[in-house]
Amino acid sequence: MSAKAPRYQGCNVLAVTPEGRRLWQFTVGKDKVTPAGDLVLEAGKSLPKPAVARDWRHLVQPKLNLAWLPSEHVFIRAVQLPAANPAELPGMVEFQLEKLSPLPPAQVVWTVEAIPHADGMQQTALVIIASRTAVEEYLGQLEQGGYVADQLEVPLVRELRTLRPAGDGLWVLVEASTTGQNVLVGWFLNGVWQEVGLLRLTTGEPGAAQLIELLTQNAWAGELAGWLKALPEIHLLAQPEAAAELEAPLREWSGRPVLTEPRRPLPELAELGALHHLPLAVTSLVPPDLAKRRRDQFVDGLWMKGLGTVGVAYLMFVFFYMITLKVQEYRFDNRRDEANAMAQSYTNALQLKAQVAVLQDRVGLRFAALDSWRAAVENLPETLTLSQLDFVRGRTLELTGTVANESTGDVTKYDSDLKKVEVNGQPLFAKVGAATVTAQPGAAISRWSFKADLKRTEGNAP
Repeated sequence: MSAKAPRYQGCNVLAVTPEGRRLWQFTVGKDKVTPAGDLVLEAGKSLPKPAVARDWRHLVQPKLNLAWLPSEHVFIRAVQLPAANPAELPGMVEFQLEKLSPLPPAQVVWTVEAIPHADGMQQTALVIIASRTAVEEYLGQLEQGGYVADQLEVPLVRELRTLRPAGDGLWVLVEASTTGQNVLVGWFLNGVWQEVGLLRLTTGEPGAAQLIELLTQNAWAGELAGWLKALPEIHLLAQPEAAAELEAPLREWSGRPVLTEPRRPLPELAELGALHHLPLAVTSLVPPDLAKRRRDQFVDGLWMKGLGTVGVAYLMFVFFYMITLKVQEYRFDNRRDEANAMAQSYTNALQLKAQVAVLQDRVGLRFAALDSWRAAVENLPETLTLSQLDFVRGRTLELTGTVANESTGDVTKYDSDLKKVEVNGQPLFAKVGAATVTAQPGAAISRWSFKADLKRTEGNAP
């Protein structure tokens, strides 16, 4: 892997078997993957959504979903090509695809992996081909189960890639399937994987006979091509039951001992597959147009979910806004009713205050009239005669009377005395006007008059 930080933050590897499904989970580090879970699910049980579901977090923390493609859908060939840049390898294979593929190129999907060659000027290209229809059907089944696979992996190929032969040998890797056995055969001669093929066999003696027949055909082809001089040592990698069925026929066919070894554990193959597929692949068994369509559907789904969430949030906001508005309107109506009631009470209070003020003024005028009458009478000199005493608008006291011509000076004194009259320590009159004396021609008496403004206080003010 590259020394750079990985593109993916995690990886899932799914294997589908007749007994159920098995899901391995890995966390991705700088240059390694670390197991984070191993789930075995019975047939019919759904995968855990938190582990495989895709949401907006997948955009910021992408996770690779890898699935094992059943080997019965796969065709494998080894091709010797000149050494070149890894990015140029798919183009070199594509020129020969029509010759390599068992189906028309338009009906297949394929990928290629480079294997080191003994000659540094060459390389071995391991071409993996599958029917497009079979791949799309398999991906559709996975999606129905809630798993969207980004890449497809062939465990037999991954195990072959881990082999490091010390010398020439014929490697036979056996995998059990629902219809029989899938056998990957690899001829390693002179430091090169000369021929690699995937065979489909039945179980038992008929399957062993089929294997021997196909190996014989490979041997003849190798002799004609010049890369096989004699049968090499045979390595059989299989489970104990399959090894017991095939060991004797292989030994009898080759005339040499057969070295049997157990296959790698499935979790180890899952980890190796995750390490291989985490870098961005140039080619993939997942059709590019299908991958793009699913990517667009995923992004569109996120947009629709986002818009739906925004719409629901908006509706909830409007709902709570309307509730809040109704509550505030209810409170406002209550406050308005209270204000109206208080305004009526305030108006009534003002009216009562005005009525009280009028009554107080009337009472004050009565007492002021009595005080004024008393002051006018008590201070009236004997030489003066009071003819009329009037209150004008309750404020002004008007006095009118007569006086002998020789006593007109007493009018001035009477005026001065009224200015000095006090009631309860306060002047009774605020202002006393100058007296007016009017002489009558040929008469011995004169008429006098003056005005006095009462001093009003808060207690007797209108």
